[in-house]
Amino acid sequence: MTKKTKQPQAPHDANDAATHTALEKAVRAQYASLPVSERRIADFILEFPGEVAAYTATELAELSNGSKAAVTRLIKRLGFANYDEARRAVRDAQTWGSPLYLMQKSHQPKDFAGRVQFHIDQDVQNITTTLQSLSPDSFRSIVDAICTARRVVCVGWRNSYFLAAYLHWQIVQVRADVSLLPNAGMTLAEDIAMLGKDDLLICVGMRRRVPQVEKVIAAADKQQAKILYVTDRTAGTLSSATWTIPCSVRGSEPFDRYGAVLSLLHFISVAVVEKMGETGRKHLQSIEQLHDTIDEME
Repeated sequence: MTKKTKQPQAPHDANDAATHTALEKAVRAQYASLPVSERRIADFILEFPGEVAAYTATELAELSNGSKAAVTRLIKRLGFANYDEARRAVRDAQTWGSPLYLMQKSHQPKDFAGRVQFHIDQDVQNITTTLQSLSPDSFRSIVDAICTARRVVCVGWRNSYFLAAYLHWQIVQVRADVSLLPNAGMTLAEDIAMLGKDDLLICVGMRRRVPQVEKVIAAADKQQAKILYVTDRTAGTLSSATWTIPCSVRGSEPFDRYGAVLSLLHFISVAVVEKMGETGRKHLQSIEQLHDTIDEME
């Protein structure tokens, strides 16, 4: 977790997606004209393109029942200077977060109990890594900012939207003036323009991030708002964010795991409730009374 320190930025997620998926696309474009010796290798690549990053040309040839010479010919036919260049393209795609390139041959246990434990172990590892990396001083500052800001705005896109919505739903229980963006059919500029030095923007930006993540954070910084950026470990630190919390989201499957992110947001929410004290309890009590008044809950 960092506080406004300039660091080299990770490649922007808005980079041309074709660069990241060039290998798989090139294979599909050439597939019909490939000789049998190269098609066996192409079949393996199309099934698990991310595996190319893990294997040498010799290993890829053995796994696909081909030859190293056929691998070399295929890679050049696909437009790459050499096998290492193709591997770099695959690693770029994995960093970018493409599920296709994160998919690997299954190494999970075959029995159900083993699969359950394997699933649990991955989430536990991610939660442990994420929470143990928190700075106590920065964490207290974040909680203070959430409790004392004039206005708190939570924002996220794609999968990050439901994570931002979860945090919004917890905080709104104990304090007023908490909003969630973007709203359906609405633009963001009006809300960002209202931010000031007494406000807090919480942006959840897990990969694959949309370009608006960095732009909204930069705009909020220009408005002098405090900014909490919750992201994954591939993102790097944004100098315009007041605090950045990197979360561990990877596992062995093609889809990122958000258990650690939800655990972090829950951890923050509980600390906010404790910090709000009597004021928060009164706010929550008024909400519960309104639930009864307008018959929203059974």
